[in-house]
Amino acid sequence: MGDNNPVINSPFLTDLDSRAAIKGSRDPLGIQSIWTRFGRHVVGNLTTVTNSVKDFTTLLLGYHFAAQVAEVSDPGSELSTFLKWEQLAGYARGFVNEDWEFRGTERARQRVRGGDLITVSAGSVHQLLSNQKLYGLWGLYTVSARASGLLDGDPARLTPAAVDFVEEIYLPQLATARFRDGQRLVEKLAEDKFTLNIREGDKRLLMAIGGLYRPRLLAKERDFYRQHLLYGLPQDSTAGRQKQLVDLLEPKLRDPAFPWSSPAIEALAKESVGRGVEWQPLAKRLQDIAVVECVMAPSSMLFSHLLGCEGQTIDEVGNRIRRQWGARVETVDTDLFVALRAEVANGEDAVGERWVDIAQALIGGDYARVIRRLLGQNQAVMQMRGGAGAWIREENGRLRVQMSDERGALPERTELPTLWRFPYFLNPLVAVAFQLKENSRG
Repeated sequence: MGDNNPVINSPFLTDLDSRAAIKGSRDPLGIQSIWTRFGRHVVGNLTTVTNSVKDFTTLLLGYHFAAQVAEVSDPGSELSTFLKWEQLAGYARGFVNEDWEFRGTERARQRVRGGDLITVSAGSVHQLLSNQKLYGLWGLYTVSARASGLLDGDPARLTPAAVDFVEEIYLPQLATARFRDGQRLVEKLAEDKFTLNIREGDKRLLMAIGGLYRPRLLAKERDFYRQHLLYGLPQDSTAGRQKQLVDLLEPKLRDPAFPWSSPAIEALAKESVGRGVEWQPLAKRLQDIAVVECVMAPSSMLFSHLLGCEGQTIDEVGNRIRRQWGARVETVDTDLFVALRAEVANGEDAVGERWVDIAQALIGGDYARVIRRLLGQNQAVMQMRGGAGAWIREENGRLRVQMSDERGALPERTELPTLWRFPYFLNPLVAVAFQLKENSRG
């Protein structure tokens, strides 16, 4: 992931750690809201970036120490304390464990390798990211932690279950390392800024923190995170479908990258059908995702291809698509897609009608019509956002490209059956499930 990758529906991010940017585009067709709705039926608590159990550990400890500092010395200091703890945890993970899988690794690695002394503070010059509040765990994990029953209240505080977990699992480890249940850390984090001597005076501190991030999770850690992160309990918004999906996925996980495709989703749906009546809602929601993706994925990639077609006629492009994709896109099921029109539209009838028309044109092989409907959808999305005009417009039958920086290749016909473009929050679920496997390194 490059430093200049954009966040969906946000301006380009600059000067970011490579792990801070969210993979995706600026969503010219308004597909993000569609895949989000369908994904939330099966994954209710995780986001596209909340894919690290260890980062949730850092979050929980950060909120714990922030509350402790606010109580004993400085009310209103929670954010500042959290940012300092996130830096401290990152330096410990990298220096002690050679674990560089966290947000801010580029700056952390430079500082660890740059000398013995590292300054920790909430000041921008010492942060691990260009804006650690927004692009670190405070900004990207807090919402998911709320949905997972780990945080509540305003301002956010650890839930009783999370407090009990931190006090039972992590603080005793700090006490064993002679850091008095973390009180030595509270005292240090209460300072406006402090200097770490990572190879001499503060090495023992870093070793103690690094010990909290052992490669393999304790059984009680796995059980706790399984309930809250994998199952979304106690406030599961999927009515049990997320736990059922995890039960289907776990035996199939050989590595943290699952080969998602519409056929893979359909296979999971079929397996759900075979498990009885209580599993039918999951089967239906998985089938819906497969149906939607078979329209959204080729449409998105076709629009990306159109960004490189300046000056070409729509008929020329349509004929080229026909030569590459064939007389029709047979992976599209228009009957099933039409049945989902209301949810695709989400109250915007014109949106639903356009997407149904696109699906029907794909299965009918009317690629010129597909192109014109995609241009119409892009124009409607841009007007709704009140920003720049359409990325592409038609002028005398030719394409006039106004935004050409995200052009892409047209997939081959053989790729269409397994084409997978959008996440539906499935990747973080697989990543967390894999990390929580008993023999996995967390």
